[in-house]
Amino acid sequence: MAQVAVRLSKVVHGQGYGTESLSAITRFCFENTELKRLWTEVDVRNSASCRVLEKCGYVKEGMIRQGRMVNTWCDYYIYGILSSDYRPL
Repeated sequence: MAQVAVRLSKVVHGQGYGTESLSAITRFCFENTELKRLWTEVDVRNSASCRVLEKCGYVKEGMIRQGRMVNTWCDYYIYGILSSDYRPL
């Protein structure tokens, strides 16, 4: 199991780089390692990142209320994907 993350400059938001990056990370992990599960956290206010995760096959598994993410306290979702559910874009 491994945690994944993608962070992009605001200058390139909305250009598909997030989807392309997450798709490549996911593909590499499942095709070149023995990992069975990938997971990540996303602030509930970040709807664009939620769309990217769902487009790449990640499933919203739950929400942490007032947890600590990086250096802030917020509500955040846990997303995950299993190697058995993985379908390349």
